[in-house]
Amino acid sequence: MSMSRDEEVARFDRWSATYDRSPAQRLFFTWVHRAVYEALASGDSAPRRVVDVGCGTGRLLAMLRKRLPDAELVGVDPSAGMVAKARARLGQQAHVRIDVTPASALPLEDRSVDAVVTTISFHHWDDQPASLGEISRVLRDGGRLLIADLLAIGVAGHLAARFGRHHGHGYRTDEELGALFRGAGFTQWSRRRLFGPASPLYLIDARVGENATGARSA
Repeated sequence: MSMSRDEEVARFDRWSATYDRSPAQRLFFTWVHRAVYEALASGDSAPRRVVDVGCGTGRLLAMLRKRLPDAELVGVDPSAGMVAKARARLGQQAHVRIDVTPASALPLEDRSVDAVVTTISFHHWDDQPASLGEISRVLRDGGRLLIADLLAIGVAGHLAARFGRHHGHGYRTDEELGALFRGAGFTQWSRRRLFGPASPLYLIDARVGENATGARSA
């Protein structure tokens, strides 16, 4: 049985105190974050403003701070406990802002962001259509959304979707993803599997606007 949004947020608040202690979890997220950063760095120019949606304890933000020192970074997460950990990790660094807010209510101006990233968070979003709409709203023409998450594709993906309901409920098929992206105004998107042919983990590259390049329509 899936949790309500409030129950999930409360669970992550409790989890925030020990979230980064597991060596296996740290290694897994290091791999995922590296894949996301490499995709982000593959663009024609370095992004000036990047938003991490579902930023958790700020591990990806810290990586981006080191590798994109001139970029403005924004992290958002609905869990106050996670945000407190992220703020402690990043400190009072210039051009870094971390807010307690869900993906469906981004405190950002229209067309003000070059790239949005999110890692192992998408399947937790309680309102994926509204959240993708918000991301589309804040992205500049040609802006990118990079999602690393589990999808309900293949045997492993369908098993994750079936048995992972206690840990998020938004595991999507290809067809469902296409409908979500079209409905939110994304003009192009592609996906590639991470970590081998049996993995249910994918990296999705979605783009908005007439100047979107580098991703194929799905």
